[in-house]
Amino acid sequence: MAFLGYGAVAALGGALVYANLPTYLTIGAVAPKFAHLATAKLTPIRGSPREIETIDKNEQFTADELFKKGPIMVMAVRRPGCMLCRREAAELHTLLPLLKEKGIELAAVVHESRGANEFKSFFPGGEVYLDQDRTFYGPNERWLPIWVGFLRFGTYQNVYKAKKAKIEGNMEGEGRLLGGVYLIANNDIVFTHLEKEWGDAADINEVRAAIEKFDNKKTN
Repeated sequence: MAFLGYGAVAALGGALVYANLPTYLTIGAVAPKFAHLATAKLTPIRGSPREIETIDKNEQFTADELFKKGPIMVMAVRRPGCMLCRREAAELHTLLPLLKEKGIELAAVVHESRGANEFKSFFPGGEVYLDQDRTFYGPNERWLPIWVGFLRFGTYQNVYKAKKAKIEGNMEGEGRLLGGVYLIANNDIVFTHLEKEWGDAADINEVRAAIEKFDNKKTN
């Protein structure tokens, strides 16, 4: 019996070690290229935060059309109802005055529409689009197994940050597919953050620095 107990402890220890390895070693971390993102098929999600999401496939367009309008910062949302994703959205929204000063638009893409309109409450000033083919999450999609997510120490640190910021959320929707943040301009991705675990938000100071050194004149 003692042997079985030691085995269980060893197994749990091994699981903890594996779960907390850098995720680029376990699920990969290949950043998409501009050409890949440009092919994304996006559909605007209509409605206010208190309304049911409305999607009209006739409004679908490719991201390349969006990029041609000018520089844009895009958040690829893991799960709209997640308090961790909402905290990151709220942080990015604080940069809206600086983004406007630099002539940079703000948008978010989701891979499922559930909760997208409610998500807008934390992302005012930014459009939200459905990326049903998950192009902004590839070409190498990073799916974090649920058991790994719950065993990662960083998950609980990120939950603490969200609760401290008084951000609320729910458990509805698919939350295993990790997202990211991209600053796209002049047919290039000038800033990339790939989410490494649940709630791994882009460092707001790094995002601000990328925006501050951005010169819109070079894109014209």
